[in-house]
Amino acid sequence: MEFKIELRDEAGQLALVSREFANHGINIETMCAIDTNVVIVTDQVAEARMALSSMGINFSTTQLLSQSMPDKPGALADFSERLGEAGVSITSIYVLSRIQGATELAFSVDDMDKARAVLNIHESVPP
Repeated sequence: MEFKIELRDEAGQLALVSREFANHGINIETMCAIDTNVVIVTDQVAEARMALSSMGINFSTTQLLSQSMPDKPGALADFSERLGEAGVSITSIYVLSRIQGATELAFSVDDMDKARAVLNIHESVPP
């Protein structure tokens, strides 16, 4: 799950959030921060909700899908073209790992059902 939060523009704000997550045993799979806008990806949804709520931090969440692809030039282009040609917009994307010639992505889209069909991702596969 993707948690979007906006921190106060003060030193140490990311430290407070990351410490609270650590105190709750929440593993951050990946994150992105630009200025005060922070997006944290974790599969510990209930715990992250509780941690952020206890801090009084407003947040929104977005469900993510995951996909593995070859770690080679053009793989991302092929992936994104498949979705684009089906009329699916990628709204966020994260590299989770690059291991043994494969790249594992987590991503959100504007049409989850269509993306699952295009990429042959079944409901039983956890995002």
